[in-house]
Amino acid sequence: MNADVASQVLDIVAKQSGKDRSVVTPEATLKDLEVDSLEAIETVFEIEEAFKIQLADDQNRDGSETLKSLIEAVQAAIDRRDHEAGTAHAA
Repeated sequence: MNADVASQVLDIVAKQSGKDRSVVTPEATLKDLEVDSLEAIETVFEIEEAFKIQLADDQNRDGSETLKSLIEAVQAAIDRRDHEAGTAHAA
């Protein structure tokens, strides 16, 4: 897990949820942080915008996944984006 990506994701979740950054950890869930569904959607949009990625729509977004799972999904989307950019430049 890329520490910079993890830190940025956790910072965004803390800002969007209004929670202190110290309680926003990879082991926490959005439910633990009392993030409602609208806030969760806004958080995902904020993350997508910050990293210039699009997260898969089929991701479990009911709030029960840990933030570690969200960070891993963000990293996978970044890797996919970078790979596609590299492929486009090679063509």
